[in-house]
Amino acid sequence: VDVEHVVVENDPREWSRHRKSVVLATIAFTAIGATLTGSIFFPALESLQSDLHTNDELVAASVSVFIAGQGIFPSLWASLSEVAGRKYCYLASLLIYIVGTIVCSQAKTGAVFVGMRVLQSLGSSAVLALGAGTLADMYDTHERGEKLGIYYAAPLLGPSLGPLLGGAITSASNWRSTFYFLLAYGVVCWILALFLPDTFRRERSLAWRKARDRARHHAAEKRLKARSALPPSGNVAPTAPVRAPTFAPIDKVKTAMSLRTNRDFRVKIRFSDINPLAAVGGVVKQPTNLLVLIYSGFLFASQYCITFTASRTFAAAPYNYSPIKVGLVLLSFGTGNVLGSVGGGRYSDYILRRMKERNGGKGEPEMRIKSTYGAMVFLPPLFVAYAWTVQKQVSIAGPVVVLFFLGTAIMVIYSSTLAFIVDANPGRSSSAVACNSLFRGVLACAASQAAEPILDKVGGNGAFYTGWAVILLVGQLALVIVAIKGKGWR
Repeated sequence: VDVEHVVVENDPREWSRHRKSVVLATIAFTAIGATLTGSIFFPALESLQSDLHTNDELVAASVSVFIAGQGIFPSLWASLSEVAGRKYCYLASLLIYIVGTIVCSQAKTGAVFVGMRVLQSLGSSAVLALGAGTLADMYDTHERGEKLGIYYAAPLLGPSLGPLLGGAITSASNWRSTFYFLLAYGVVCWILALFLPDTFRRERSLAWRKARDRARHHAAEKRLKARSALPPSGNVAPTAPVRAPTFAPIDKVKTAMSLRTNRDFRVKIRFSDINPLAAVGGVVKQPTNLLVLIYSGFLFASQYCITFTASRTFAAAPYNYSPIKVGLVLLSFGTGNVLGSVGGGRYSDYILRRMKERNGGKGEPEMRIKSTYGAMVFLPPLFVAYAWTVQKQVSIAGPVVVLFFLGTAIMVIYSSTLAFIVDANPGRSSSAVACNSLFRGVLACAASQAAEPILDKVGGNGAFYTGWAVILLVGQLALVIVAIKGKGWR
């Protein structure tokens, strides 16, 4: 069964372009806040530490738990969305985020602050898990890459804009004001979500279809038992009068048959149907998914390391930059991210269309990966270039230019691998994207914790980011294998 094209009422794929664009803009705007929350208070770490009378370890923990939470919690939201739908998960998660932000802004101790950062990550992670699923609900495969690219371009601005906004707000007020800003942002997002149409249709959910088939089987068994319990009758039932046949349009018949789900039985969703661990297991047991998820996680971790270590790199001599200036340097990286995400998504759609034509009109998810070959050639050399321009402390123009092209290359690859994950998992796209967030969050958390100790041990950025170039080169080889062998493995 082609679960993505099962007939449903008010099919989101048949909505007007304007309505789809409004939904896309809403979730993209919300996703900016989710990533902005991770870095907006970086310029105020010293004043925060002094005000809360805490130490470096607890402040670092507030960063790490947020990243880890945004990796772990999406699986929970993805499972809940299979029962409650996308919209209600957005509304519930944003309320949790608002509560966490309020308490963070009023925190008096480091322990309370760290605890509320966990609550913030729980609340902000839903849009990162469900956003791609929402787009998969509205857009067909041939146009999905471009829309996913636009969607993921928005949250990529967060790590770059965060230090810039945070530096400006902290300079004008104090660290608590950064959370007042996030509170206002969260309230606006919740109001927008209130008017958001739900794109989820249970008939296109593998979890719901599994529960429906089980209920249908049980209902059939009950009817069979009831009939076998009836006494045999020798009387022949009267024949009904013969009527002239009537015909309905085939599309209406198909719709009626597709939408009749619980006339004779009631569908009950069990925990086993939406168990987050089972959903994750169902995705990662596929070798193609696992290889792409691991590579995607390392790619995001490398990107996070750049933004995380930038304050240390550019605040030191000879640059001696303030937090705002560091944010401006990272803006080139964020601009490259946006260009790579949008352009990479459109290019991915173009390659998919061209290869489908050559394949007799049939597309395969692995075709997406072939659109990344060009960016793969440049990615490792660009990491090496960044490593040694900052290690040798060349003019700031060097790192800024390299960061722009590096950000572009990263997102050309990332947007296409994300589109592959969505296309390769029809009926469970949100769970697949949640798995992507899990790998991404866990690896980014580990990388952020290990970055500074490794930098100290290896003597700076040169060896550190050259090491990242080697890791990603190995990962790219695995990605090429998926592009060639993936169809057979699936």
